[in-house]
Amino acid sequence: MNKAIPARLCRDMGLTLNDFIRSLPSAVAPLTYRVEGRVFSITHPNGSITIALGETGERRIASLSLPVTPVEFEFVGLDEAARSQFMRRFDQYFQRGGG
Repeated sequence: MNKAIPARLCRDMGLTLNDFIRSLPSAVAPLTYRVEGRVFSITHPNGSITIALGETGERRIASLSLPVTPVEFEFVGLDEAARSQFMRRFDQYFQRGGG
């Protein structure tokens, strides 16, 4: 069973700002967006989505160092079904492959 997506969601993502910028256009297509620093404002037919990235840090596992960035999503005017649909596509495009 899928977990409901709240109107405000925070998560840590294993990426840098440049990684995020590279993947975002495909993840939100055909929606349009504006960028102001580390804040991305997406226009949705039912409202808007704001994605704010915090400062990128690092997560260390033994000698391995991985980027980690706090990411906050805010959905305005989207019902739970629209939020879930957006996040499914977003997660699909930001999914990292593993061995």
